[in-house]
Amino acid sequence: MKDGISVKDMTVSFGALGSGVSFTAPRGTVTGIVGENGAGKSTVIRALAGILPYRGEAEINGKSVRSMSKAERQKIGYVGGERSLPESLTLAAFGNVLSRIFGEWDEIGFAHTAEKFRLPLDKPMSEFSTGMKALAALTAALSHGAETLLLDEPTSGLDIGVRGEVLDMIYEHMQNESHTVLMSSHLSGDLERICDRIVLMHEGGVVLEADKDELMTRYAVVHGDGFKPVRVLRRLYGEDLLVLRSSLPEGTECEYPTLDELLLFFIKGEKDEGSVS
Repeated sequence: MKDGISVKDMTVSFGALGSGVSFTAPRGTVTGIVGENGAGKSTVIRALAGILPYRGEAEINGKSVRSMSKAERQKIGYVGGERSLPESLTLAAFGNVLSRIFGEWDEIGFAHTAEKFRLPLDKPMSEFSTGMKALAALTAALSHGAETLLLDEPTSGLDIGVRGEVLDMIYEHMQNESHTVLMSSHLSGDLERICDRIVLMHEGGVVLEADKDELMTRYAVVHGDGFKPVRVLRRLYGEDLLVLRSSLPEGTECEYPTLDELLLFFIKGEKDEGSVS
């Protein structure tokens, strides 16, 4: 699959990206960025959206983010973690403003999605809850023919039922193989449910990048001696070892790590002398 998003050696003058960030997000996939607060997830997404200046290379559908035309930028849907919405406007008025900005504005689709999310069109957005603002931002992003979605914590502040609806809509958007979704989330369960690919960030850099299914089966968690660990997590009751599953003798008792456990190993775990990568 051709890369929908390609980032190479990206840095910013301020913020969380201390080292060059590189990763790809193929078309026809949902790629999730996971990491602790301050890892650089939002910074990467804002740079790709053209909000933050950056050094290095960043392309969306083969076009440099720096040199995109207006028409090319309108093919990108962005939902920022800051949820910046004109709160004095009703959702209907906000849609009217967007219809004058985007050449492919889908008024019917906008109203249908708002209804699906039970968002009142005639209510000022200043009266919206945090979750309703998140849904309003996503409704707008899905209503102007975007081929690429850049979503920063799109399910933050939503209850579990609405989160499921949001993930279903993102999945539906991806049924078109020319579309690309890049989303960050601190809710690893959401990423495990919907993502095809995972990028794990720590302290402004990428420490892991792989297809989700391959990543979740690459490693195992074991206890005891005699193993070559990738990471060692020291706990009060002893040590947990993260090892390559392929290195284990047949029949070894082990566990598959969750995405949260992988994140913990690579953030808090130690890489001992003699470790493998």
